[in-house]
Order: sequence, then structure tokens, then C-alpha cells
Amino acid sequence: MPATDASAVTPAAAADSPPAHASVAAPARASKGTVVLAIGLPGSGKSSWFKRHNIHPLSSDLLRELLFDDAQEQRFQDLVFSNLRSMLKARLIARRPLNYVDATNLTPHDRNSWIKLAKDYGYDVQGLFFDVPVEVCMERHQRRGRVVPEDIMRKMAGKLKAPTFDEGFSKITVVRVKQKEAAAG
Repeated sequence: MPATDASAVTPAAAADSPPAHASVAAPARASKGTVVLAIGLPGSGKSSWFKRHNIHPLSSDLLRELLFDDAQEQRFQDLVFSNLRSMLKARLIARRPLNYVDATNLTPHDRNSWIKLAKDYGYDVQGLFFDVPVEVCMERHQRRGRVVPEDIMRKMAGKLKAPTFDEGFSKITVVRVKQKEAAAG
């Protein structure tokens, strides 16, 4: 499995974050737990990262496999993601302290419903951003035999927006490929 570097960024450590403003507000509620959203292109290493860390996330690919016997089935996106949100909601109602969502979550719009759901149930939200060059992702796909066509991968790469604290994340961890893999890709 390819090695990755991970670095965590918190709002206080982010150079481009606005300064904290002093204001009078209601005391913050204690968080019931955390929802971690994986963010990255297909082949960026999200599922491998979860496996390496022995984490079993809610996964759009796993749900496609369960529902349609095919992780590559792309025709029923609304059905897949409404079921995935229902599964996360069930975990939040059950007060599971740590929840992971493994999907591409490319844009702030894609991430918004997850963030809103988590916050509605009193959970913090963290981003796990896989910042991996599109060429590396495509090369990985060739090796695993599950190929997203190059034109679609490039279109997805064009949509990918790095997560920001303005979206509601309390922490953002960036995962990158090590230099030697990026050079080899």
C-alpha cells in the first residue's frame, strides 16, 4: 500500500483562517462526538487509509455493493446517498462517538448535508482531505482494475475543492502521497 503523509490543521493553526472574533454568545454545547468526512478523488487512497487504520466507515462503495452487488454501479446516486445519510443519522441517534463517511465529497455543496446533519445532532465535523494529484489517482486505478474513465476523472478533479473551516469543520487533516510515489506516478 502506498505511504501517505498526514498533517492536521486546526482553525487556530490555519494561516488563512480569519481571526477569532470576541462576541457574546450562548455557551457552546458539549459535543456528542465527531463525524469525519473523507474528501478526495477516486483512487486518492481514502478506502486504503481507512483499512490501514482499522476503521470501518460508512462507504458509498460498500453501500453500492450491498444494494446492487456492484461497487461501480453509478446509476442510483440519489438512492445510495439518501441511504448513506440515513445510516449516519441512525449512528448519531444511537450516540456513536466517532463516525466516518467514505465518499468523494468533492465540493462544499456535496459536504453541506453531512455537516448540517452532524451539527443538527450536536456533533463536531472534521475533514480528512486526500490531496493527491489526479495522475496518481488514475495510475492507481489502472493497477486495481477499477477504472474511472480519464475524462470523468479529470472532470471530477476540476470540481474538487479543498475543505475550509468556513464550511463548519472543526479540524482538517490533509493526507498527501509521499514524494517518491508522486514522482513515480
